[in-house]
Amino acid sequence: MRKLFALLGMLVLVLPVLFGASRAANVTDLHWVTRNDAPIPFVRMVFSLSSPVHATASISASGTSTTLVLKNATLTGVPTSIVMDDGIAKSATLSQQGSDTVVKIETPKAIDVEDLKVFTLKKDTVNNKPYRMVVDIQKKGVAPRDNYYGKKPATPVAEKAPARVAEAKATPTRVTEAKPAQKAADKGAAKSVAKSAKPAKATPKQPVVLPTVPEKPKPQVVNYRTTGGIKGKVIVLDPGHGGSDPGAIGPTGLQEKQVTLPIAEYLKSILEAKGAKVILTRTTDVDVYGPHASGVDELQARVNVANGNQADAFISIHINSFSNPNVGGIATYYFDESDQSKKLATAVQGQIAEHSGFNGDRGIQPGNLYVLRHSLMPSILVELGFISNPKEEGHLKESETQKAFARELAKGLELYFGG
Repeated sequence: MRKLFALLGMLVLVLPVLFGASRAANVTDLHWVTRNDAPIPFVRMVFSLSSPVHATASISASGTSTTLVLKNATLTGVPTSIVMDDGIAKSATLSQQGSDTVVKIETPKAIDVEDLKVFTLKKDTVNNKPYRMVVDIQKKGVAPRDNYYGKKPATPVAEKAPARVAEAKATPTRVTEAKPAQKAADKGAAKSVAKSAKPAKATPKQPVVLPTVPEKPKPQVVNYRTTGGIKGKVIVLDPGHGGSDPGAIGPTGLQEKQVTLPIAEYLKSILEAKGAKVILTRTTDVDVYGPHASGVDELQARVNVANGNQADAFISIHINSFSNPNVGGIATYYFDESDQSKKLATAVQGQIAEHSGFNGDRGIQPGNLYVLRHSLMPSILVELGFISNPKEEGHLKESETQKAFARELAKGLELYFGG
């Protein structure tokens, strides 16, 4: 297959209209990070631009060299070579060739187009972020973590295991049209830290908003409560993704972060009306730690809000994604070393599982996810449908669906606390 496409010659990739302007642009910054928190680890490179550009991308016949050409773009103060991750993308060199900027990325193993994602982010005047071009290269030869997706789909999927950061079919010399990146997850596995929480009765607590996120949070014990009703309980809600991380993106362009925040806001209002003290890890479209943080920093920042506020429960809200658009349904994840987290997952999943218009109950699933492992109180991560499923994406856009999910989540929490 690789040789067949080599004979077909080079196909041109034109990035979305967003980057379709012809005026000269400056490449003002480049940074990269390894995301080991994703189902399949990947290296992300982010190019900051002064204005939109045309771009093409291609993979060499050997599969170990990827070339990105930014048309009519000038390097300004950006390093001409960087060393990255030996196991995924070893290095990148940047050069000025006439009016174009050329980026060559070397990988230790041959990759295909399905391992490469190139997408763009608009200028964000609210958060003071420039135009950006993002390149994701996923690790070759690594199967995605099965428990990340919940139950296996009933219908067979492609022979190659699906990944949320790569969907396109691949060939080495073929250049593919860039599509928005799949979920760069905020759900990942990093080195495990044992839970030190011990359930204990405690007096009602006043939320303490963390002014900063410490690089190495001090070990804590959270005296969380599990009974006595929802009134007075401290509940931290974590709207997945946000800011520079859109999360998964649906067929019509709906971004996961655009769904998780309103659901969390509706849920906050309902819980507060029942007497709970509710804190959100983010209340606007921002990164919790900061723009373009590493996966661990961003995830730990969310955990810090829960641990620092001595929360009784931590709920991370997400929307799933899969390469097969027919796959759908609702699932809840919990850390399998926490009996209370499993109890919380059971109570919540029982309320959200059969939501109308979604493909049914995918059950509760043990998940070795960073935010669940490092939260020192009962914690769950809910996947409220599949944004990759056109029907479910359509429902997720609706405010009534978002409000209904919030009501169901609130009912599950109420049942868990004995309300």
